[in-house]
Amino acid sequence: MKKQILKLTMIALFSSAIFVSCSSEQSSESTEQVVEAAYYCPMKCEGDKTYKEEGSCPVCGMDLVEKE
Repeated sequence: MKKQILKLTMIALFSSAIFVSCSSEQSSESTEQVVEAAYYCPMKCEGDKTYKEEGSCPVCGMDLVEKE
């Protein structure tokens, strides 16, 4: 009886370990995202603030520069 319980416990642990490792591989693939360009003011008027679209700085009016 104890051997059966031990076997079932080992099977359950092994199965859960396989399930977790498989699901973590899928998670890492799905977290890859396309990085959008970020733009900033070269004068740093607003510190490290970035913008999603190019244009001009709302504070000083300079053209925003694409962040590398």
